[in-house]
Amino acid sequence: FLEQFVALTVATVKADREMGQKEVDTIVFLADGLKLDTEAVAKAIKTKMYQRDSAEAIARTVAAENKLVLMQSCILVALADNKLKLQEVEFLNKINNALGLPQSAFVLAIASVCQNNPQIQIEGNETNSEKQD
Repeated sequence: FLEQFVALTVATVKADREMGQKEVDTIVFLADGLKLDTEAVAKAIKTKMYQRDSAEAIARTVAAENKLVLMQSCILVALADNKLKLQEVEFLNKINNALGLPQSAFVLAIASVCQNNPQIQIEGNETNSEKQD
């Protein structure tokens, strides 16, 4: 599970080609919450940042009981910088499909996080609060 967690969350960080410290810190924070060895996770993050794994192939091997938690982790990592970019949405959608999760669960998970954090900027969304009169 640890390897799948790191591979998918790091791939999420790389999806928008902007690797920020907030996203990496979020991976370690989530790992701690999942009772994973944070030192092992930190080492694996450094390794995975330079590897080109197929995130979709990895997602297809995830055990049923871990699919939702991994998808939610990837969403939280994508939103860690308070921005949601089209590349991230496309990547998350591919992972969601590879995990075999329903599209509705994917949309609701993103909507829930965005609703609870009005600071999140959604690329291409002209209704963001800072753009309203």
